Amino acid sequence: MALEHEFYLIPQTTDIREYWQLTHDERTFLDCVVLHDDLILYIIDSLKWIPSKNPGIRTVPAGHGINYHGLTLFDKQSAITLRNIFSAWKNLFENAPMIMKLTGSFVWSDNEEGEYERLILDRDRVITQLESIIAMSEELLDGEYYIYHCGI
Repeated sequence: MALEHEFYLIPQTTDIREYWQLTHDERTFLDCVVLHDDLILYIIDSLKWIPSKNPGIRTVPAGHGINYHGLTLFDKQSAITLRNIFSAWKNLFENAPMIMKLTGSFVWSDNEEGEYERLILDRDRVITQLESIIAMSEELLDGEYYIYHCGI
C-alpha cells in the first residue's frame, strides 16, 4: 500500500474533533484530493509556511505546516498561502516532461552506501491534483469551509 495524504474540503459546521472517524464516509466531505507521500516529501519545506491548526490537540493551537503523521486543519487564515504555494508548484511542474523524474530522499542501502531515491511521477496527474487543492483553497476564503489533512 502506498503512503498517501488525504485532503478533504469540509463545511465549517463540521465537528472537527471527531471528523477523523468519519472521513471515509462520502457524505461528510465536499471534495477530496489524495497526494502521494513522495510528492509531499518533495515539497514539504514550502508546506511549512502555511498557517494551520492541529485538531488532534485539545485547544486546536495555531501553527504552520502539515502534521505529517496526523491531522492538520486549514482555514481562512491558511487560504492565500495554501493557494499560492500549490499554485507555484503547479506552475513549475507545467514545464516538466510528461514523466517527471525527480530526486527524492537520501536512503541508505544494505551495503552502507547511500543514494537518492528516484521519484517517477506523471506530470498531468500531479497538476490535476494540485489544481484540485488550489480550488479547495479558494473555498476557504469566505470562511465557510475547512481543508482537513490526514497524514500517513
